[in-house]
Amino acid sequence: MKKHTLIISFALIAGLSQFSSANDQISSLKKSCLKDYPAAIGETDQELLQLYSQLCDKSNKKNTVLQQEISTAIAARYQAIGKNLKSLQVIEDLKLHNINTSELTDISFLAGIGIAQQSADQMRTAELRSLSEKTYAPAKKLSETIQFAQPTIEKTTAQDNTEKSASKAKTKKSKQSVKTKSSEKSSAASVKTHKAPAKPAPAAKKESVQTKPSSASGFSPFSALK
Repeated sequence: MKKHTLIISFALIAGLSQFSSANDQISSLKKSCLKDYPAAIGETDQELLQLYSQLCDKSNKKNTVLQQEISTAIAARYQAIGKNLKSLQVIEDLKLHNINTSELTDISFLAGIGIAQQSADQMRTAELRSLSEKTYAPAKKLSETIQFAQPTIEKTTAQDNTEKSASKAKTKKSKQSVKTKSSEKSSAASVKTHKAPAKPAPAAKKESVQTKPSSASGFSPFSALK
């Protein structure tokens, strides 16, 4: 019984020792590795440390392509965790070795945007000011360049939306025009219908005709001469 207990205890101790060693390997790098890559000093991100550990592994030293891939992954990781300056530093080191890829260009672009965004936030929230004339011009130029270089799908979508908006505006304007014309016609018809009737012409005055007294009444125009 005691022998069985001792075996279990030794197994647990060995397991904990291996676990502790694994953690040490992930959480810290060798001094030689830190000497070769001083940018890694003080870093605690596990994924980043694992990448550096692979980069410093002697078995990978002779594999140039793998070294480039790992370095690119390190630059991307720095950018992803918001350490854009270190990301650009790694990219600059790769360019010094004539390594230029579209992936590095994308990472560099994202890192630059991150730095610009941080500076803009600093101006707006902490310093409470807008861009100066000196900073606005290049920012505007960058915005125009991004607008020109946007993906083809987004360009097509934006163009379609513009055309649809123009078509809707044209249709709306046509409907309003037709509605206005109909309203004008209705108003004209209403005015014509409600026009006051013409006054009747005044009746002609009847001439009074004096009727001569009949001679039968005994009146004679010559009676006064008698």
